[in-house]
Amino acid sequence: MGRSRRAPRVLRAGMMALLLSLVAGGRAQSVKERAWADSVLVELAAHKQDDAHRAADLARRALRVLQSAGDPCQALHLRSLLANYLDRLGAVDSAAALFLDDRFSRIDGCPAPVQKDYYRFLTNVQLSLGEFARVDSVCQLVYGRAHAGVLAGTDLSEVRCNHGIAVASMGRLDEAMDLFRAAYEDARAHASSENLRQSLLNMATINALQGDLQAARTNYEEVLALLRHGGFSDHLVRCYQNLGGIHKSLGELDKAIAYQDSAIALARTSGYLHGEADATRGLAEILRERAPRNEAYDMLQRYLVLHDSILDSDRVKAVAEMREKYETEKKERDNQALRAANLEAALRQEQLRRTRNIYLSAGLFTLLGAVGLWSRLRYVHRSRAAIRKEKEISEGLLHNILPEEVAAELKQKGYADVKEFDVATILFSDFKGFTAMSERLTAAELVAEIDHCFKAFDAIMETYRIEKIKTIGDAYMAAGGLPIPEHGGPVAVVRAALAMQAFMAGYKARRQAEGRLFFEMRVGLHSGPVIAGIVGVKKFAYDIWGDAVNTASRMESSGEPGRVNISRGTYDLVKDEPGLVFTPRGLVEAKGKGTMEMWLVELAAGTEVGTGQ
Repeated sequence: MGRSRRAPRVLRAGMMALLLSLVAGGRAQSVKERAWADSVLVELAAHKQDDAHRAADLARRALRVLQSAGDPCQALHLRSLLANYLDRLGAVDSAAALFLDDRFSRIDGCPAPVQKDYYRFLTNVQLSLGEFARVDSVCQLVYGRAHAGVLAGTDLSEVRCNHGIAVASMGRLDEAMDLFRAAYEDARAHASSENLRQSLLNMATINALQGDLQAARTNYEEVLALLRHGGFSDHLVRCYQNLGGIHKSLGELDKAIAYQDSAIALARTSGYLHGEADATRGLAEILRERAPRNEAYDMLQRYLVLHDSILDSDRVKAVAEMREKYETEKKERDNQALRAANLEAALRQEQLRRTRNIYLSAGLFTLLGAVGLWSRLRYVHRSRAAIRKEKEISEGLLHNILPEEVAAELKQKGYADVKEFDVATILFSDFKGFTAMSERLTAAELVAEIDHCFKAFDAIMETYRIEKIKTIGDAYMAAGGLPIPEHGGPVAVVRAALAMQAFMAGYKARRQAEGRLFFEMRVGLHSGPVIAGIVGVKKFAYDIWGDAVNTASRMESSGEPGRVNISRGTYDLVKDEPGLVFTPRGLVEAKGKGTMEMWLVELAAGTEVGTGQ
C-alpha cells in the first residue's frame, strides 16, 4: 500500500519536470527567433540587402515572428519595408494591399523613423500606381506632423522628392522645384549624400524642362562632385553624358565632347558596355555638328559595333545553352544506338549458337532451342513495340510544348536554330488584384479560376494563329508573327486581345450575377524585333527575347483594367484597320522606360471581333 501511494507523487513530479522543460525550450526558441527577426529588421532598414527577392522573403518570415511577439511598431516597420521591396519587384498591387490593412495604419505612437519610412514607402507605391493626387495629400499630412513636432528633426528629403515628382507629373513645375530645393536643404542638414544627389538630379530635370540649361548644368556639376568621391558607378557615367548633352544644347561643343569622352573612357575601363555605347552615340551626334562628316560617321559606326556586341553576347549565351542541350541529347542517342547494336549482335550470336546446336544435337535439345529462340524473338518484338509507343508519346509531347515547325527542325537536326524576326507583336495580360483575391480563395478555387480563363485564351490564340509563349502565375504571354511570319499579324493580335477582354467581360458579368469573386484583366501589346529559340537542357521551352518583350510588358502594366493598351510600334501597323477605334493617351510614364506614347483600342460600334483568319 505504501508503494502504491508514493507512485502517483513520483509520476506527478516527473510530468511537472517534463512540462517545465518544454516551456523552457519553447521560451528559448522564441527568444532565438525574436533575436533573428530583430536582426533582419535592422539589416533591411539599413538597406544592406541588394537582392530584392531575398529581402522580401526575409521580411515575410521575420514579420510572422514580430506579429506573434506583439510589438506593433516593429511589425509595422517591417511591413513598410516589405511593401518597398514588392514595389521594386513590380508587384505594386501586393505592395498597395499591405497599406490597406487596418493594423498597418496605426502609426501614431511609433518612433519618428518608423513613421518616416511608412510615409516614404507609401508615396513610392502611389507613384508607381500613378496616384499623384494621393501623394500630394499624404505629403501634406506629413508636413503637418512635422510642424506639430511628431517628426521634428527627421530627414524628410525622400518624402519631399516624391512629392515633387507627383506635382511635376501634374504639371506644377514651379511648386515641384520648391519641393526639390527643400529636399536638398533637408538632405544637406542631415548629411545624406544619396538624398542630396537625388534632389539635385530632380532639380536639374525641372530646370531642363523649363529651358534653364545653365541652372541644369550647375546642378549636374554639383552631382558630379558628389559622385567622384564614391568611385565608379553607372550614375557617374550618366552624369558625364547629361553634361555633354547640356553643353551641346548650349553650343559649347568642345566641352560637350570632353564630357562624352570622359563618359566613354570611364565606361570602357569598368566594362559598362551599355554606357559606352550610349556615350559613343552622343559623341557622334556632337561631331556631326562640329567635325567633318566622316569623323562623325566613324563614331556612329563605333556605337553600332558596341550595340551589336551587346546583342551578340545575348545570342552567344542562348546558342551555347542550346548547343549543350544538343550534345546531351546526342550522347543519349549514341548510347541508345550502342545498346541496340549490342542487342542485335547478341541475337546473331544466339542464332549461330542455335544453328550449331541443330547439327550437334537432336530431339529434345533441338526442341528446347527453338522454344528459347521463339521466346527471345517475342521479347524483342515486345520491346520494339514498347519503344515505338514511347516514341509516339514523346513526339506528341514535343508538338504540345514547341511550335510544329520548331519541333520538326529539332527532330531532323537534333537542335533548332535561333532566329531573328524583324516584326513580331507581343501580347501580355495580367489579372488586377490577383494577390488580394488569392487570399480570399482556397488554392483549388484559385487554380480553377485561372485554368478556366487560360483555357479560353488558348482557344483564342489558336483561332488567330498566334503562338502562346508561356504563363507566369496569373500572367499570360503570346506573340504573333513567329515562328512563321505570315501567322498572327499585328491586326490578328489586336483582335485576339479584344476577344480576351470580351471573354473577361462575360466572365465578370456571370460572377457578379452569382455573387462570386471575379478577375479583371489588363492587356498590353507592342510590335518590334525579337529573337526566338529553345532555351534550357531539361524541361526546355520555346521563348523570345529582346527589348520589344520588355516594352510589351510595360504596355500591360501601364494599361487599364478591361481595356487593350498598345504602343506606337503597334499603332502604326494597325491604325488604318477598319472596325478599330483608337483613343490616344499621350505620353505615359512606363517603369524603366520613361515616357512612351500609348493608345487604347476597341471595336467600332456594331463591329464583331471576327474569326482572325
